[in-house]
Formats: sequence, C-alpha cells, structure tokens
Amino acid sequence: MKAAERESGKAVSGAGEICGVDWLWLLPFFAALIALAVIFNPLSVNLTTIPLSGSTNESLGVFALLLSGWLVWRERERLKNLPAQPDAWGLVFLLLGALVAIAGYRLVMRFALGVALVLIATGAVWWLWGRHWVRHLWFPLLLLVAIVPLPLDLVGAIAFRMQTIVARYAAFLSGLFGVPVERVGVTLNIPGHVIQVNEACSGWHSFSAAFWLFLLLLYWQRPQRWWQWLWVIPVLFPIAIVSNIFRVTTVVVSAANGFDLLLRSPWHEMLGLGYFLLLVWLLFRYAIKWQSDETGNVVFSATESKGLLPARSRAWQLTGLLWVVAGLVLWTGWQMGRAASNFKPSEIPKQLGEWKLVWENVEGLDDGYWFAQARYEAKGQPPLQVLLHIPIENRHRPKRLLNLWLGQGYELVGSETLTVDLPHRKIPAQLVRFAKGQEIQFVAVTYLHPKRAVTSPISARWHRMQEQLLFGVSKPWLAVGVAGNDEKAVIKAFKNIAAEMDTWLSKQ
Repeated sequence: MKAAERESGKAVSGAGEICGVDWLWLLPFFAALIALAVIFNPLSVNLTTIPLSGSTNESLGVFALLLSGWLVWRERERLKNLPAQPDAWGLVFLLLGALVAIAGYRLVMRFALGVALVLIATGAVWWLWGRHWVRHLWFPLLLLVAIVPLPLDLVGAIAFRMQTIVARYAAFLSGLFGVPVERVGVTLNIPGHVIQVNEACSGWHSFSAAFWLFLLLLYWQRPQRWWQWLWVIPVLFPIAIVSNIFRVTTVVVSAANGFDLLLRSPWHEMLGLGYFLLLVWLLFRYAIKWQSDETGNVVFSATESKGLLPARSRAWQLTGLLWVVAGLVLWTGWQMGRAASNFKPSEIPKQLGEWKLVWENVEGLDDGYWFAQARYEAKGQPPLQVLLHIPIENRHRPKRLLNLWLGQGYELVGSETLTVDLPHRKIPAQLVRFAKGQEIQFVAVTYLHPKRAVTSPISARWHRMQEQLLFGVSKPWLAVGVAGNDEKAVIKAFKNIAAEMDTWLSKQ
C-alpha cells in the first residue's frame, strides 16, 4: 500500500510537473526568449551571412550560434555535476548588458548588440546557476560575440592599410622576378593586366577566421598554462599579411607570363588559403610545442547538485528585466524613426559666385541619408565638383569624403587647415592636394553642425554619437566638399557653399 502511495506521489509530484519536466518553469523561459528576440532582432541579418563571403567585416554568423550551442551540449554531463548556486552578482552583468544594448540601438551599432548579448547571457547564467557555470562555459559565451562583425569603420581602416602594405611589397617582389609593375595606390599595372588589391586580399579575412579557430583550439585542448599561448594571436596578423603578399605576387607573375587562371575564382581564393595554412603550419611546427595535457577541471559530486532548472521566481525576475529592456529599445527605435521622417534636406544652390550649376544628382533619401553631387562651371574657370552629405538615420555616419579620391587611385601629397570666415561664424576647413600621375586635384572639406564645425570625419562621428546616446537623435551633421584642379577656385567656391549651408543649418 505504501509503495503504491509513493508511486502515486511521484506521478503527481507537484503542480505543472509532468514526466519530470516542470512545465510551469518553461513559461518564463519562453517569455524570456521572446524578449531576447525583440531586443536582438537587428542581429538576425547576421545569422544569414556566410563567413569569408566577401564582406570586409563579416562575422561567423549562425555558425557562431550553432557552435556555441553545441559546445554547451557537449558539456551537459559535467554541468549536471556542477552546483547550481544562484548569485546576485549576475545582476551586474545583466544591467551592464541592458545599458550596452540600449546604447547599441541609439548608435545603431550591431557590434554593441553583440557585446550586450554576451553580457546578458553571462549575467543570466550567473544569476540563475552561479559563477561555476560561467567559468565552465566562458568560451561558448564569448563565442556569441562572433555572431556580429566588428565595426566597419574600424575594420575598413585596418584593411585599407593592410591592402597598401600588400600592394607595395607585392610590387617590389614582382619586380625582383623581372615583371615591370607600376603601382598606383592599391592598383598594380602590368603588361596586359590591371590588378586591383582589394579588401579581400588584405589578409583580414584570414586573420579573423584564424583568431576564432585558435581560441577554439585553445579551449578544446585546455593546456595547463593556456595564457602562455596567447602570443600566437598577434603573430597570426603578420602571417595573414605575408600570405597575401605571396598570393598577389604569384598572381602578378603568373598573369605577366600568360597564365591567367589564378585571376579567377575559386583558384584565386584557394591560393591565398593555401599560403596562409602553410605559414600557420610552419608556425605550429617549428615555433610551438603544443601541450595536449588537460587541466584538472573541477567536477563536483552529484550530491551537491541542485538540478539544472533554477527557481521559477528568479526566472520570472529575469524575464521581467528583459521585457523592460525590450520596451526601452522599442521606444528608442520609434524615437529615431520619427526624427528621420521629419527631416527636410537643403536645396542645392543654383550659383556659387560666378560658377553656375550645370548638373546635380541626389541619392539616398529612401535609404536614410542625403548625398548630393553637383557640377559647377564658369566662363574662363575650371569646373568644380561639390559634394554634400547628411546622415539622416542613426545607422549612417558622416561620410569620409577624402576616401572617394583615395579609392580612385589618387595619393595624398599635401594637406593644410584653413580658417574660413562665414556670415555667422568662423569654421575650420581641410585643404588636401591629391595626385594621380600628372593629374593634380585640390579638395576642401569640412563637417558642419548647427553649434560646431570640425575637419575630421572621426570627430564629427564622435560628436554625433554623443548626441545620439544622450538624446536618441542628433542634429544634422553636414559634410561639405569642393574639388577641382585650381586651388584658388576651390577655396573661393568652398566659402560660398559653406555659407549657404551654414545659413540652412542655423535654422535647424
């Protein structure tokens, strides 16, 4: 009789528990998942990207999420024997992750959302199960940040300098092999071919992939003094550059000798991968004696375990916090969308002194920015090109106007800062001299705001980000550029267009 009662008690061990599963606990779990889907919805686009697919700052995408989940599943038996000791210190990471997520929305910076995802996931694990779980799952949690790419501004600046290094040394080595090479920026001109060293040939792809693969290997092997192997990470960077110097040199030499196969996919990519893997193998073969012995992982006895499911009260508290964050980010998105819909751009001046407008083109209004290009001509004067840019939505940044000429093979040969007197104030302007062969181009650039003016796009972006963080939206930052092959004409026209735009900005 008593045995039957015990069996009956197991069958109805508590309200909502069926077959050993606490279904009531799943309610806050699913509610928390929905809140996370709302908060991190902008990251969904990254889940469809394919690593090494061509974008300069691509992420690991869905592979990072799947690999992280698989690593957690792989540790399930060990996790069962770890003590579940909820710790209030997890709230520190949860609140910090919430602040970073809100900042990521205001700045429209998906990388910040990736960092927020790691912080919130770490805080949730710490809050529900304790620090032992966080210490055991540090790499699967860290791997979540690889869902999103690094900021394009940062990666683009690094990759461009890597491109320049690859192009310069590839041209030098090709010359040693007897191939006449004329280098213009990152373009290599050889008899019969023009070879562009693009971002895919910079070496950044190889380095970013090798970075995560090395960390995975380190986590997998768990050597006793793992920190002694971190020096490998910075070494991978020059290896990536050298492998691409060899790749571009091989392509140039082979193309100059009539073998064009390496100019086409997939042979071009396979060549770069082959050189990189060879150099990495040499690094591990001759510079590293890998220790494969594992550290003594602390495994607790099953008697200390409190089960995998935390208390429902803590799960509901976590769910409530996540929904508060979801509400804040939704309000931030509404605020930014409302500001963008009310924006009205300036008219392009029909005349700048003796220069008359002969052609104009406006683009981007449907994509969250305003970019106007115009051509002005005057009798007896050289033609001028005027560029105007305003980022309307927070996801856009003030354009780096000088990069437009660098991308066309021009090289910067001189720069000075001028002070320009306008009707309402004095502003700084950067006058830059570019050269491409015998052609000379002068470009005057500034970035205007209703209350300030700067010559650096980085400074303009920084001030704009500060406004976005504080107020959700920023007042217009207008990039103004005038280009031509006559220095005095460029400066004169620049003063006129800057005065027109400054008058418009003062009314915003």
